[in-house]
Amino acid sequence: MLNKTDAFKILKLSLGSSLAIFIASIFNLQYSIVAGVITLLVVKDTKRETVVDAIGKLLGFVICTVYSYLCFNILGFNLYSFSIYILLIISTCFILKIRYVIAMCVVISSHYLLQESMSLYWILNETGLFIIGAGIGIIINMFMLSNIEQIYNGQERLQKEVSTILIDIASTIVNPNKESDYEEHLDRLNILINKSTKAAYENLNNNLLSDTRFFLEHMEIIKSQKDILATLYNLALQLNYVPYQGYIIAEFINKIGNTSFETNTVNLLLEDLEDIFKDMKSQPLPKNRDEFENRAILFLCLTELKKFLINRKNAQTLRDNFYYNN
Repeated sequence: MLNKTDAFKILKLSLGSSLAIFIASIFNLQYSIVAGVITLLVVKDTKRETVVDAIGKLLGFVICTVYSYLCFNILGFNLYSFSIYILLIISTCFILKIRYVIAMCVVISSHYLLQESMSLYWILNETGLFIIGAGIGIIINMFMLSNIEQIYNGQERLQKEVSTILIDIASTIVNPNKESDYEEHLDRLNILINKSTKAAYENLNNNLLSDTRFFLEHMEIIKSQKDILATLYNLALQLNYVPYQGYIIAEFINKIGNTSFETNTVNLLLEDLEDIFKDMKSQPLPKNRDEFENRAILFLCLTELKKFLINRKNAQTLRDNFYYNN
């Protein structure tokens, strides 16, 4: 079953190729079908890739014309000269890292060989085919289905998954021996990060004149959050019993997991965290080694939580600045 994006691309390629052939025919260009083929070769998955590919094909076309003129006018219109041409064009394309233009260059040069002519008429004919084919390819690829909604939905799902993991960690702290779904949720978070990063890159490459790096920067922050969550979970696993302070910290982690993603709420959570720090410092000293070790682990959990909240605040500031400037 075709998805919406693939169906749109099939329609776009079919119409674009047909349009290029039709326009070439109107101008009475010979081998007009080649214009449609060039359109198919130029169109890529993103606008940026299409423009870069078209520039590479323009360079290839110029080299193709020069090499064809030299080979055919010096060695004649025969298979020997055509073989020399193929050797030269392939070598040059490999050196210039534009291998994707080789097929087009060979087809265009074959027209000169078949017509046994490198007259101005035939050079203009091939130039017309290239301009029409590449031009239509670039134009039709300016029409792209936007994936911005997919990115926004992905960001919301990421935040929900992060919140779920936080709640899992809180549960692990107060129930050290209880089985946790942390690994399952972490795998899901990794999948969402990869999908969202891919979507962000597609958006970046489809917006030639606008800066959409916000989405990529936001993904880097989410990756940092994931690393902090992994450290928190590993600390929680080291607890062998739950001191009084553990319940307070678990409740606070639950609160973070159930708090909306806004700058003012993050600031309030940071204030709450400072209060917990102060409260822990005012508590009586541990009575035994086990209590000391477990309270030390909980203190490390608090430091990681502070990193997480600062990270989240940075993400919200980034998002606020993006929407404010747009």
